[in-house]
Amino acid sequence: MLRPQWHFLSEEPPTDIVELLLAQRGLAGAERDAFLHPSLDQLHDPFGLPDMERAVAKLEWARTWQQPVTVFGDYDCDGVTSTVLLYSLLKQAGMQVDYHVPHRIDDGYGLTEAGVEKVHARGSRLIVTVDNGISANAAVAKANALGMEIVITDHHKQEGELPPAAAVVNPNRKDNEYPFRAIAGVGVAYKLCCALAPRILPAGDADAFLAEALDLVTLGTVADMVPLVDENRVLVAHGLSRVAATKRAGIQALIEQARAKRELDPADIGFKLAPRINAAGRMEGADIALELLLAPDLAAARPLAEKLTGLNAKRQVETARCEELALDLAEAQAGDDFIVVWHPEMHAGVMGLVASHIMRRFHRPTLVLRIDGDAAGGSARSIPGYDLSAAFDRHKALLDGGGGHAMAAGCHLPAANLEPLRAALVADASERLTDEMRQPLLEIAAPLEVGRLNLQFMAQLERLAPFGQGNLAPTFALLGQEVQSVRTMGRDSDHLRLSLARCPDAIGWGMGERAETLLPGGRVDIAFRLERNRYKGREQLQLLLQDLKPSE
Repeated sequence: MLRPQWHFLSEEPPTDIVELLLAQRGLAGAERDAFLHPSLDQLHDPFGLPDMERAVAKLEWARTWQQPVTVFGDYDCDGVTSTVLLYSLLKQAGMQVDYHVPHRIDDGYGLTEAGVEKVHARGSRLIVTVDNGISANAAVAKANALGMEIVITDHHKQEGELPPAAAVVNPNRKDNEYPFRAIAGVGVAYKLCCALAPRILPAGDADAFLAEALDLVTLGTVADMVPLVDENRVLVAHGLSRVAATKRAGIQALIEQARAKRELDPADIGFKLAPRINAAGRMEGADIALELLLAPDLAAARPLAEKLTGLNAKRQVETARCEELALDLAEAQAGDDFIVVWHPEMHAGVMGLVASHIMRRFHRPTLVLRIDGDAAGGSARSIPGYDLSAAFDRHKALLDGGGGHAMAAGCHLPAANLEPLRAALVADASERLTDEMRQPLLEIAAPLEVGRLNLQFMAQLERLAPFGQGNLAPTFALLGQEVQSVRTMGRDSDHLRLSLARCPDAIGWGMGERAETLLPGGRVDIAFRLERNRYKGREQLQLLLQDLKPSE
């Protein structure tokens, strides 16, 4: 694995850590104040999104004439929460509504012609997509031919022509003028709810629904790893407490199963709650997760949450198997600027996770595919500065379809095109990657003095929370620290626990192999993030290692 290059944003220990971090994030004036005090008043007008008025009008028409509506979702956490959110609003408004989420393996991603036919056979007149649909031109045309109408809500980048839908609500349309493009699929669905709820619910009920819905919005937003800035920051900052105090039995049961702390942060969602929701779509079908989030009480919810925990454990085993499989293939491409691996035994539900693992190990854009007969499909993950969605668009002649985001995308293609695609992507990345992009970079906010490491300092840092993509928890450094003891943790000794003189304990997840390079009495430089460790009523700081090296 490539070791990162350390880059200090400040060479000196800070006097005022909050002001230093705000300056490093480029925040000043009114923008600084808005960041420190996120308010729901900062949310943008939902009618600023393209076609929002058309979407609202179409749903009002369906309500007036009691036309059957289907919410057509996606099988990941963003898609599941989007589906539950919009379905719940329409149900509360007394509309004829059901939902449909494709099966990852049997149906594939998004709105398809086959999916449209399934929904049509159930008698639906109007389909509202959430977290998908922007590239579903053929499926929308099929729906129109069957006498159905389509409202698309999505956040993926528009690559070709807009589908011929009644409305296409998407901040990433080419003609979009909405001030913030990076909202998740559930964020777009929430904006639709913000526009629609006051028109189909009594005023008090609309306000209550939108406030309580922030638990779903927070789950989906954090899970989709969109940047926690602008509207996303506002939604998550207000939604975290809603998740912790949720009235939804399904989320309560999920928190119980995950043994998450009641004061939730994005890490709890990203590493404990969201993986369980995602496990349904990865290993079986997303309907289990939908049933959980719609469960009427804990008696119904708890068995479903327990099942998701079991599926997540199965997912972990399958991920480890496929990572080993992919790693053997990736080693032969270690010198290439784009790694493309494929295998018939790759599990379709974990390819994105495997691609992330390979990408982090080699610090190169990575595409992992499964071969199924004459066809192949897979998921890709990228490094900063290289746009996967644009790369797939440049080589669409080799694909049957593909798209997504700059950092995460997917594609499917004839198996005969695998080697030509690999060669094309390697050449594409070689042309666009710079030497700086090829070297992993660890940005360190500042070196610290050991005496600053206390709960008061942590409280100052937390003024910038919630942390996540786009607003990462700051990384600090301690230089020349004396090692007191070293030990490994975990069943396979995968993790590292390091005791340093006069410091809180340091934990290095996945760093167990580096224990043999550390000796008591030696001195090391460590890069770390800070977190609160609450155990048996006690609270203390803990250092989360990002990297370490012998002191010079």
